[in-house]
Amino acid sequence: MVIGNKWAGKLYGTNTGNLYVTLEGDDDALKGRIHLNDPVFGLVVYAVNGTSDGQGLSLQGEPEKPIEGVELGKLEAKALLNSRGELEGEWTTSIGSAGTFVLFPHDHISEQEEEGDATQEQLHTARHNFGAVAVDREQITALAEEVQGDFKQTQVVVTVLAGTEKSRLLDDFKKALFKDERATVFKIFARERQTSGIDRIVVIEFGPEVNFAMTQGADEAWVLGMLEKLKKSVESLERKYATSFKKFGFGINQLLFVGAIVYLPSLTSLGVRTALMVGVLGIIGFVTWVHRRYLPFAALFLGNKPKGFFAKSFPSALSWIIAVTSAVAATLLATYLQGLLPIGQ
Repeated sequence: MVIGNKWAGKLYGTNTGNLYVTLEGDDDALKGRIHLNDPVFGLVVYAVNGTSDGQGLSLQGEPEKPIEGVELGKLEAKALLNSRGELEGEWTTSIGSAGTFVLFPHDHISEQEEEGDATQEQLHTARHNFGAVAVDREQITALAEEVQGDFKQTQVVVTVLAGTEKSRLLDDFKKALFKDERATVFKIFARERQTSGIDRIVVIEFGPEVNFAMTQGADEAWVLGMLEKLKKSVESLERKYATSFKKFGFGINQLLFVGAIVYLPSLTSLGVRTALMVGVLGIIGFVTWVHRRYLPFAALFLGNKPKGFFAKSFPSALSWIIAVTSAVAATLLATYLQGLLPIGQ
């Protein structure tokens, strides 16, 4: 059973209350119970049947015991797995009541958590930002499996944004078929309750704006060690661009802008200084456009990455061409505006 045996959460809508859901069986033939504690009508237990496709859950059921003077009706509920491993969905009944609900995986509860001992623990968080990356489906699967190795009691969730965002448990992600060749975002999420009552969490995300890994938990040694392991695993996926100096935290655009500011005092008039800044900003804009078009911060493939010498060397070679060309263009512009370049004279 992939979807999980025990879930707890909240119900909203025409009725409200706390939910506890137990499921068993295969994903295409689930059976279980929904326990709803409604503050108005009290405790209601539904016997349910349903199915799961790895992305979500569909349930149908009827109340096990009637409540005197209260009409309950048959229940239908559908939910989708989100990127945090939770189930979010809508419910309706045959008498017209309806609403939304959210469920959290609840397979493992520690005795210390029930006693409230989590307040005695300290939460540790570590984060690392990566440079540009190129990742295909096989590599994101391997990375998710590496994370899964540290999470024995819960399944890793893999989220793919390709037109629409879809979250799948790792086993279902391996079997999923994608019509798109590329994705905009890859995200790996894992959360597991520890004996201290604090969740142990790993998040890895690759996207157009930021590539990062985050670990969190009560055990500082595990938090730091897990992050170091992820850094080593992702290191082989990073692209080395001459236009970005990851070690120093800036790129060719920042260097061009700072160089223009340093050069401004050597120019005599406001008009010439304005021409320099406009020209440099134009070069920066061109560099930014070429980067977005040909050197994305995250090149994410839902199949295999292009192979061969040209495919591997082209991004690095293009980054050098961009860096050298933009630097030469800015230098020639500054030299011309100072009157040291005999063009048009």
